[in-house]
Amino acid sequence: MQLDNTKVKKWKDLVNAFMRQYKFNIDVGPDQLNLQVMEKNNKESVREYAQRWSEVVAQVNPSMLEKEMISLFSNTFKALYFEYFVRSSAQHFTNLVVIAERIEQAIGLGKFADLTEKNGFTEKEKDTEEGSQGIYHSCS
Repeated sequence: MQLDNTKVKKWKDLVNAFMRQYKFNIDVGPDQLNLQVMEKNNKESVREYAQRWSEVVAQVNPSMLEKEMISLFSNTFKALYFEYFVRSSAQHFTNLVVIAERIEQAIGLGKFADLTEKNGFTEKEKDTEEGSQGIYHSCS
């Protein structure tokens, strides 16, 4: 709106004025914060997510150390994955991706216990605790 229309004689003049105005958007590349907030989509495999994440890493300047990549990538996953990442001794990003793929396969095959067990309860204990709370509340 503030563009001086006497300076715009051709379409190319308008394009150049637009590019000057919004050039900063082109110059700003992704940084570590962009990587921290990325998440694996539900329909995306670990490999697809790792590829997408790596493409963003390649644009980060200055380049990241392998150790930083491992830390940031593992922090983008949900608790079940993260728990196993912490236990691993992956020294390279590619090793971490292989671990994530194994976790993904194990989840798909039903090899991991129900998440309620991961929270410190088995289903039986959970039912017993809920049942005893119900009795307690009805007696009071």
